[in-house]
Amino acid sequence: MTFARYAFAAAFACLSLPALAADYTFKVAHTNAADEVQDKGLQLMRDLLEKKTDGRATLEIFPNGVLGDEAQLVEGVLLGTLDMGMTANSTLSNYVADYRVFDLPFLLTSIEALSTAVEKDDVYEKMEAAANGSGFELIGVFASGIRHIMTKKPVSDIADIADLKIRTMQNPIHVDAFTAFGANPTPLAYSELYGALQSGVVDGAEGAATNYTGQKLYEVAPDFALLGWLNMTSVVFVNAGKFAALPEDIRVALKESGEEAAAWQRTYVDEQEKPLLDALVEKGVKITQPDPAPFRTAVTPLWDQMLETDSQRALFEAVSAE
Repeated sequence: MTFARYAFAAAFACLSLPALAADYTFKVAHTNAADEVQDKGLQLMRDLLEKKTDGRATLEIFPNGVLGDEAQLVEGVLLGTLDMGMTANSTLSNYVADYRVFDLPFLLTSIEALSTAVEKDDVYEKMEAAANGSGFELIGVFASGIRHIMTKKPVSDIADIADLKIRTMQNPIHVDAFTAFGANPTPLAYSELYGALQSGVVDGAEGAATNYTGQKLYEVAPDFALLGWLNMTSVVFVNAGKFAALPEDIRVALKESGEEAAAWQRTYVDEQEKPLLDALVEKGVKITQPDPAPFRTAVTPLWDQMLETDSQRALFEAVSAE
């Protein structure tokens, strides 16, 4: 038997053996496509968790919104019907008010800047405290990429989106930002976006190159304006009560796996941006680069009114500190 055949036979034999059930299997759901950058981060987190616990704990990952939209996932974790969720920060910040800081337009202009911010001890501690105060335990802060604008016609400057119906997330800061840009913001669940673009319910949407590619939104919105209006995070979280009830070693392994996977995932997202854009051009997408200055000028005055509490302002200052 050749080495290749021997290796295949050995691998097949291993796959044929019954898998040993983990003592703790955490169901985690998200709305991004399988094998998209967020999903890959969860896959690494699962592998790390299994390694750290000698197989006693693992994740069962449910991608692509099969267990509900993002608001339903947050509610499921709160109610305890779902072990773990990963949603856009802009969804979770409707429940953890201090996380509104990470919804501020043009606050963090690169993935590297995001990593620098969330790796500060005082920032992460404030984020953990805010999550705990709303019934969650923070497990990791993933990146969802720098957000741009997808449309059915080219956007070369701020005047080009005037009165366009732009799908935003169901978040008041996003709505206020696109109102300030002169657009007509239209909040929709992410699962409805492809159909809404196809049917003309909306003229465009904001989003990152990752989900623009993963969900094939370029098929119905073939113009992509590189604005970088938001550096989107995706937060991994569990029910605080359920987390507290776990054995200490499982709690430690879960937190370590989440933070280590998040650090890798943020770097991975940063590395994927240019190849994704190059691939989009090959698919016929027209990419424009409008001057971000007028957009930034339009929304920066909104920052003060978007930060409503002392704890939000304290987190903002910690994130912004050099």
